[in-house]
Amino acid sequence: MCAMHETWRERLANETPGEEIPVATLPGNEKVYRRGRSLVVQLPHGGYAVLSSANFNGGVFPGLSAVVNTTGIGGEAEMDLMRAGREEHRLYAAECIRKIGLDPSRCVGLGTAVTMDKAAIVSESVGDLSVSAVVTAGVEGNGGRAGDPATFDEVGKYYTEHGTIVIILSIGADIPDHALARCIMTATEAKACALQELMASSRYSTGIATGSGTDQIAVLSDRSSKLHLENAGKHSKLGELIGRCVCQAVKDALRNWAGMTPESRRDALVRLDRYKVLPFVSEEAARLGVSRESLESEARRPEVVSAVAAALHLQDEAEWGICEPGAAKSVAFDILRNAFNEEGPDPADSIPLRAAKLLVSSAGRRRGRFL
Repeated sequence: MCAMHETWRERLANETPGEEIPVATLPGNEKVYRRGRSLVVQLPHGGYAVLSSANFNGGVFPGLSAVVNTTGIGGEAEMDLMRAGREEHRLYAAECIRKIGLDPSRCVGLGTAVTMDKAAIVSESVGDLSVSAVVTAGVEGNGGRAGDPATFDEVGKYYTEHGTIVIILSIGADIPDHALARCIMTATEAKACALQELMASSRYSTGIATGSGTDQIAVLSDRSSKLHLENAGKHSKLGELIGRCVCQAVKDALRNWAGMTPESRRDALVRLDRYKVLPFVSEEAARLGVSRESLESEARRPEVVSAVAAALHLQDEAEWGICEPGAAKSVAFDILRNAFNEEGPDPADSIPLRAAKLLVSSAGRRRGRFL
């Protein structure tokens, strides 16, 4: 007979959060620290406004003292929470906040599977205006593109895969509620920019991810500030700082958690991954006697990466309807032929060259596309 696993309540009761670990002090004197599984942005006074997508005390929330981002409890207890629904999540969030010595009635609670030591913080200032983004990010298991097929129906139980981008945005200015909503829009665009620049894959389609299915955000405004701003769009200086902070912090957080960097994306196998074809490429390589080592080596050759990236972009544009498919296919094949053209021995005898061609040829046959 299998032993019963711990419930989240039992597991939480047995946790010892330990001491506060200072992380940073933001320009507005907000204190950032870790305790246990949580990262806390502690506010210096009670004059802050917040607008958040949090499940715990979300929306416009008065009387705020801190925003808390907590790593999931893990194991079967975590799975039970996912199946239990949002109300159970709220009870759990309140207990996690209470566990680290804070009053849940004065905190906004966010959550993720990412550990808090992997958080990234970026601050920007111009004159009297300061903006800070405190971000944790995971996208490798749950990246998605807006409009992808859904994975659950909210009428049923709440369940999702791991992978979440959590953004806490602190603005050193008095921002009215409507402009806080615009801050969220600008920050969301910046997050999508970061993912596009890393060519992060959706796990639910062949598209480029624009976020994950469980992303969360909280925007803080210091209502006691003498600086009053109402425009957070891209034309405004506030919007510019939000965009820069969030984009950089998301990229830093993805590097910290998953090692996702521009350098790590210089790999044709990585680029092809969003087309869900890597098992087929491996099968074809084995059939032709191309070693995994040769395949991986060729996939990192700069010319191959560039050619595959260009061909994939043409594939994307053909699917979006902004390139004529026949012309896109013809140009893509020209790019690939030029990249794979080598002087010297018969290319058919070049295992690395055959490996490079496999990266696109077998993938295209399996997916019914020109790539």
